[in-house]
Amino acid sequence: MWMDTLEPAVPVVTTLGVIIAGGFAVLFSLRAANRTQQNQITSYLEKHQPYFTYLSIHIDGEERLLPPPGRLEPLELKAIQKKLLEWIETIDGSHRSKLIELCEELGLVELERKRLQSSKHGDRIDAAYHLGVMRAKGCSDDLVALLDQEKEASTAFVVGRAAAKCAANQQDLKKLVLKLVEHHPQSHQLIADIVASSSLDPHSMYSELLQSDNVQHVIVALIGLSACNAPGPLPVLEQLANSKQKEVRIKASKLLLQYSHLLSAERFSLLLAHPDWEIRAAAARTVGEHRLAFYMDALTSALSDDNWWVRHYGAKSFALFGLQGFQALCETASSSEDKLCRETAMDAIRDEMENAALTASQDIKQVLYYNELTFTYQKTFNELYTSPSVQHPRISS
Repeated sequence: MWMDTLEPAVPVVTTLGVIIAGGFAVLFSLRAANRTQQNQITSYLEKHQPYFTYLSIHIDGEERLLPPPGRLEPLELKAIQKKLLEWIETIDGSHRSKLIELCEELGLVELERKRLQSSKHGDRIDAAYHLGVMRAKGCSDDLVALLDQEKEASTAFVVGRAAAKCAANQQDLKKLVLKLVEHHPQSHQLIADIVASSSLDPHSMYSELLQSDNVQHVIVALIGLSACNAPGPLPVLEQLANSKQKEVRIKASKLLLQYSHLLSAERFSLLLAHPDWEIRAAAARTVGEHRLAFYMDALTSALSDDNWWVRHYGAKSFALFGLQGFQALCETASSSEDKLCRETAMDAIRDEMENAALTASQDIKQVLYYNELTFTYQKTFNELYTSPSVQHPRISS
């Protein structure tokens, strides 16, 4: 009876078994083919070892690098490409340029451009990556077009980085940024990192984007300019520092603070007292990092701030002024009526004492500074400082 029930299922099970077996057969054949190809590539790499030796010897010379003699099989050319791309990714300057010219002469750039039109998605992405490594001239538009096909896919960033490396001018970079922002509007930092992989200086392109009506473009520009050697147009940054968009005004203010020597005393004071705690904290941090002694009095207000980060960076900045800042911290910790202010100052005092003790234990030249801190601490608090973790150097009499 139960055998009769199973009879209709037998053909289905048999069919499924055949399909599964066929799938495994295809998988094993693909793995075998791939293994065979890798073995062939390895063999070709060994065969052309004398040629690679020639390249390494002559890459410092003024003459162009010659391609290998004779006709190359497709897989043989692929093996040589593999080695050349590895070298291009590890060197720069004139050496990289000579290898890139060799890739063009070998026809590798043209081969990869054709692969951009492949019906296989994996081949297109692979081709884009290789073109980027070779800094292929004239391929930026093709790569941006491919980027438009990728849209929200994560592979868009692979294509985008390749387009950045192939960009020939500022307009190429701008097209790339606009397209990436269009499909990935929240990936500001990643987009700026991609642009940084270009050999071009993006400063002028970012300066232009600062005046865009698109907030996302402005944010990418602010992030990108923070890694450049110039801040961009100061009047525009001043306007953005007052933007209604919080992220924009914070990033614009932080960028201005990177170039504090260009700011008026009035503007810097406004940043130290800004309504946004992120900006107050950044300003307090800048005072110490840039050793702006003129604003040391303002740091006392930072120690009494409602926000922990503002207090933290205010105290850290005091410590960066050496003995003078340490004395100010001790005075604050001993006389302030604000409990949080006193605790913040004491935390910074302990950190500075610990750091000074550790440094002095490793470098006898630093013992004098540690002694000065110890004397100041003892004079202010009328007690010896004892460390829980570091054996302090002996104070000389």
